[in-house]
Amino acid sequence: MAQNKNTTNENTTTTKKKNKIALKATLVGHKDRVWCVAFEPNRNDILATCSSDKTVKIWKRNVKHDDDDDDLKSGSQTCLFRCVCTLDGVHERTIRSVSWSPCGRYLASASFDATVAIYQRADDEENEEDDEVKFECVAALEGHENEVKSCAWSPSGSLLATCGRDKSVWIWESAPGNHFECVAVLHGHTQDVKKVKWHETEDVLYSASYDDTVKTWKEDLDGDDWSCSGTTKAHESTVWDLTQEKVKEGGRFATVSDDGWVKIWKAGGAQRTEISSSSSSGKKDDAAPLECSFRSGHDRPILCADWLGDANRKNSESGNKKQPATLAAGGGDNSVRVYREKETGVWEEAAAVVNAHEDDVNDIAWFSMASEKEENYFASASDDGTVKIWTFCSSNVDE
Repeated sequence: MAQNKNTTNENTTTTKKKNKIALKATLVGHKDRVWCVAFEPNRNDILATCSSDKTVKIWKRNVKHDDDDDDLKSGSQTCLFRCVCTLDGVHERTIRSVSWSPCGRYLASASFDATVAIYQRADDEENEEDDEVKFECVAALEGHENEVKSCAWSPSGSLLATCGRDKSVWIWESAPGNHFECVAVLHGHTQDVKKVKWHETEDVLYSASYDDTVKTWKEDLDGDDWSCSGTTKAHESTVWDLTQEKVKEGGRFATVSDDGWVKIWKAGGAQRTEISSSSSSGKKDDAAPLECSFRSGHDRPILCADWLGDANRKNSESGNKKQPATLAAGGGDNSVRVYREKETGVWEEAAAVVNAHEDDVNDIAWFSMASEKEENYFASASDDGTVKIWTFCSSNVDE
């Protein structure tokens, strides 16, 4: 049975500027390593996770007020998630990735069994008092030769991208009646494709690979096909994740790798969608220049990263000072770390929990809480079979 263990000040670290990462809850329910965490994009109160136990679990957040809790009397809130739905019996092997459609009605899951499942939410989203969340599997996408490593919906919600061990990237188009048609199979990577991510606002796709590169994919002008518009050798080893600054029209990119470096890239090209050191047009100006790179505090591969967006940001800085750009990352050293930009091109580690999990941290994601506390929340998923909920808060007041 799923359990929810709550913690207040355990596993908390402090820097000179009193930046803190604090553990708020541990979600226990999966029977094997957890690969991915994904928050429902419109409300952030529903969390999907997937695991090597061949299941997808749906967790719902409760904001519980307790008159007997002194901490809550001041108006603060306790973050509690509990498992309200388990999706099983669909995949035959590890489920590596889950992704919500922009509308929040559909959930895709990518599996090592070479298939992608599409679930449709069937419960009444408007009934806030009902904790029941129901999903129905409405489609199974087949085509990859073997393990599917990642899936992602486009900002428009009309396209789904998948990638896998077969070195290919597939783009599927949704049609009425829960039908999905493959509109492109993209080749170019020479090794496993670990992750696909869409631009924050445009239907432009990025893929990160074991071949140390990131590729940008765009639909051709005639709309008949997709092609690679640029490639960059982003790192000296496997590129595990890519995240984009969540600002209006999309901002810079960050990539993380097996090599232990974090790299920040400007958005290049006429539409500011390129992340490449060379482009198909051959114009140098189309390339996205590397803004900076810094050695992380991780002493093993960085496996995941997420850029804190304006929608999830809590203003915990003193005065009216603009909050700096912020990244959360997790890695093979079992740690979670938060990095902040001091000035353009200069980043520092703001806070870290060295033993955040008992094994690799596979995924990390910021989310918002309707709380009076000046804290930013994120979740982490690990090989240890748990999902943990953390807060990050910062202050300019020295201890």
